[in-house]
Amino acid sequence: MKSLILLCSLIFAAHAWGNLHLAPPDFDIKEGRAVFIDMTDAHHSIVFDAGRRTTTATSEIKFFNTKEGMPIFDLIPYPVSVEIDGVAVEQKQISLPGGVSTVRVALKTLAPGEHTLKIVNHIKKHVMYTPIFRNVSAAFWIRDLKDRLFWEQYLPVNLEFDQHPRTMDVEFKGRKVHKQVIHANGKVNQTGVNKWRIEYPAWYTVSAAYFHTMRVGAKRTRYFTLKSIDGRNIPATVYTFFPWSVGKFVTEAQKVFAELEADYGPWAHDKYIAYGSGFGGMEHAGATMTSFKALDHEMLHSYFAKCVLPANGNAGWIDEAIASWRDYGYQRSATPGVPANLAGRSVYARNTNNQAYEHGREFLAYLDYLMQDKGGLKAFLRGYFQTYKYSMITTEHFKNNLEFFSGLELDQLFKDNVFTETPPTPRDEEESAYHPELTEEELESLI
Repeated sequence: MKSLILLCSLIFAAHAWGNLHLAPPDFDIKEGRAVFIDMTDAHHSIVFDAGRRTTTATSEIKFFNTKEGMPIFDLIPYPVSVEIDGVAVEQKQISLPGGVSTVRVALKTLAPGEHTLKIVNHIKKHVMYTPIFRNVSAAFWIRDLKDRLFWEQYLPVNLEFDQHPRTMDVEFKGRKVHKQVIHANGKVNQTGVNKWRIEYPAWYTVSAAYFHTMRVGAKRTRYFTLKSIDGRNIPATVYTFFPWSVGKFVTEAQKVFAELEADYGPWAHDKYIAYGSGFGGMEHAGATMTSFKALDHEMLHSYFAKCVLPANGNAGWIDEAIASWRDYGYQRSATPGVPANLAGRSVYARNTNNQAYEHGREFLAYLDYLMQDKGGLKAFLRGYFQTYKYSMITTEHFKNNLEFFSGLELDQLFKDNVFTETPPTPRDEEESAYHPELTEEELESLI
């Protein structure tokens, strides 16, 4: 273990959150040069007005740019206003090179240095108001197999390469009596009547944070403690869509928690939250919205995906392959399976390739076969997690560390099996049992 950690540390400095070097290349637009920025702090004030049935977010984001240009950010709702350093600016939605995704850019050329971006927008997606009782339910659901389905659906954010502290002040207006509960994987404190502050860890990305709020008693909830192998008592919350299922979720979570700690080391989060929704799940850092079938899959992602974090869409296959490899009992194979373009797409791609489940799993099974004299791939993954938890990784970083661990030269193997521009076969298009594509109606029903 110690030798792996030492060797890995020579390749990549863990916990370095100035991640602008992981951003894709800047590019020209009609108005000038569009540049990626390093967001260093974000503060979001969200007002849920039950009387007017409106949700308004005011965001102040400090950022740093190393090159002169127009700053890139993302937000799907049209902004009510945008200011930079206290001055109103225009913005527009643009396509990334090759048309693989879309972002927004503030149309003001900035000198390199520190700046402040202030944006006001309304949130309409996944918010529900009950007119008679003025109840409020809202969730910031995310998905990773489709483009632009992280927190850009709700608030102004950066792309997935960026890590920075994020604070959310949440207020509920239009209600005389407070009966609200907030489930979030940050530090939650009540700051006043119908007011809360959520402080998310500095290492979180746009796909790591979890937020779900509803009236007290809306879901059957169980609060309990998970005992970590490092001696900590981890506070845990399980709440379920179907009231009778909360007990079996708790029992399964306890079992899988013990398994994962034995395999990869102590739970790296301050808490655990699971919403048993009845639908296939989605992972967050130490939290998940999930079906019972997908619970263990999503808990694995609190190690790989939302603790060792993908820096871009071309790295997203790694954690899905690891979770799927576990789902199938960590099988070992003497062949690498069918080649797939898991990581050779555009550098601007932001979603995970859905070939990661089957093709990725088969490829890891072959790596396990190649590395059996070193203890196998699980031995590598344990050390990899311990070294790079809270850090961003790329496919190249993963490959380089595998080479250090195994002593093998893997360039050609990755070119043939991971960066292969292979047209999808029918089985590649099959929906994942763990991350099914939910309709908007289904997502709304889970709030």
